[in-house]
Amino acid sequence: MPYLDEAVAAALDAYQQHLLPDESDSHRDDPQLAEPLIESLIEQLARYADGRALDVHGAFAELHQRHLDRGGPDHDPSYNFRLGAEVQFRQERTATGGKPRYPLWRGFIDALATSPYGEHHCTVRIPGVNEGLHVTAAELEPADSLLPLPTRTAGVVCDARNAESTIVDIAVRLKRAANNGLVADEQALTDLAQLTIRLGQWSGGQPDAIMRHLYNRIMHAAHTPAKGRPGPDPAARLAATEFPQGPTPLPSDDSPTTTRPKPNNPPRPHKHRP
Repeated sequence: MPYLDEAVAAALDAYQQHLLPDESDSHRDDPQLAEPLIESLIEQLARYADGRALDVHGAFAELHQRHLDRGGPDHDPSYNFRLGAEVQFRQERTATGGKPRYPLWRGFIDALATSPYGEHHCTVRIPGVNEGLHVTAAELEPADSLLPLPTRTAGVVCDARNAESTIVDIAVRLKRAANNGLVADEQALTDLAQLTIRLGQWSGGQPDAIMRHLYNRIMHAAHTPAKGRPGPDPAARLAATEFPQGPTPLPSDDSPTTTRPKPNNPPRPHKHRP
């Protein structure tokens, strides 16, 4: 995003100063210096992540795919878009000089199709704007990424799809707590507000509209029993472990099997008299 350019340039300043302390030229003014410097920094970042068991290679692959998707002015991106891809509407004028049909909205591709005339079409879900907008693939390009957002109750949210699923998860937890008469978690409420605001800034939608669009997903998940091992919930199992239910312990696996007790005074058979 453009407003982060200076932060990136400052990071490269520090890297150049550490790597090339005697270099008088700056990467800011010398593209021939900037390109290998950036490549070196990316390589070192990958090594740094590997040394700490952090997986960033998927992010590098995604960046490469986005580069291919963007292509050039004569490139048709429709062959590269995938289901679930994060996209935004191109803002350049069309080949005939017309303005784009839509503002800079961002969302997810939910469906791909080809018209009888060979034109590629997509259905785009835009959080807080439209749940199924039908457009041509030529109107789209890969979306700028949502910046990472640390939360108090759900870790770091790294992309728009993760933000949407986290909103659903938090809302479900709050709904279940309310159904059980529990007080709402203030930190979860704060996270929910921040996530809807950030996702709205990314997509172009409003936070309250995002929640309306996600309402059915939230309610369905809230009324679906949580998956777990059958039987009592973990708290009940723990209580049963700590507080035996009877004065005698349960028989062990190697204890002898019990049989039906015999009567104390079994009836004697009657003798037959001639």
